[in-house]
Amino acid sequence: MKLNQLRDVLAIAELGSLRAAGRFLGVTQPAITRSVRELEQELGAPLFERQPKGVSLTEVGAAFIRRAAAVQAELQRARDEIDQIRGGQTGEITIGLSTASTMVMMPVITGPFRKRYPDAVLKIVESLFPPVEADVMDGKMDLYVGPMEIEAASPQLEVERLFGNQRVVLGRSGHPLAGSSSLADLLDAEWVRPTLSVKSTEGDLHHLFVEAGLPPPKVVLHARSALTTWTAVAQSDLLTILPRQWIEANGPPNIQVICPAMPAPPICMAKRRAMPLTPMAEYLSDLIRRAGGHYRERHGEPS
Repeated sequence: MKLNQLRDVLAIAELGSLRAAGRFLGVTQPAITRSVRELEQELGAPLFERQPKGVSLTEVGAAFIRRAAAVQAELQRARDEIDQIRGGQTGEITIGLSTASTMVMMPVITGPFRKRYPDAVLKIVESLFPPVEADVMDGKMDLYVGPMEIEAASPQLEVERLFGNQRVVLGRSGHPLAGSSSLADLLDAEWVRPTLSVKSTEGDLHHLFVEAGLPPPKVVLHARSALTTWTAVAQSDLLTILPRQWIEANGPPNIQVICPAMPAPPICMAKRRAMPLTPMAEYLSDLIRRAGGHYRERHGEPS
């Protein structure tokens, strides 16, 4: 198995056809076809099946691609680490951040990181943990920072608690339900559910109501962006529930907290146990750790 074969199949999987992959890589179609055929013969199974337009991964292909991507990411990380040990300042880091983490971390880590590594590329994936867990485990993502249930984390991950967190119910200024004492007072409300992925949300409304012994809330809008959430809540009687960082981040002035804050999973930093971070990623993780400590101090949370 050759590295150029891994490169070829990853490009085909991403672009959906041998022709497009060949153009992208600067390789002729016969050469890339031969590369894939030799790899399939070595593996004893087809990686792709032809479609009316392009190709799609077989079950074996999908499994192989994930491993190949992890190998490619680790090789790039090895190159970056060697360069950084020799005093270089280039390289890439990929981190997953929840919205709450972005609001806390980005204002304080970006400047110092750019000053220390001006030629580096920092890739941010806005997400909760479940959609990116496989990427962290496989090494395609260096770090994840966001809400996590520490006890449920895989033993293959090193999880560090950064600070505790709370959820708040938000509505427009002058909302008729302002001053409510609990979720039980909000049973007749209609809700916006902020959604970062198909399966995960920033504060699962249904779970919170059921946990409180209440019937599920009436969700009338699913929002995939902060702008949609803010606009819908500010211009109507819809409510939403989000981490407290949303209101701390100087959002629209006509948004207010409707009822007392509720507990939320702590904000944590997760990385693989098996492989060390590059010097650049280690520096970034230290910036994140310090930013979490400052946030704890501002909110009077014990270290």
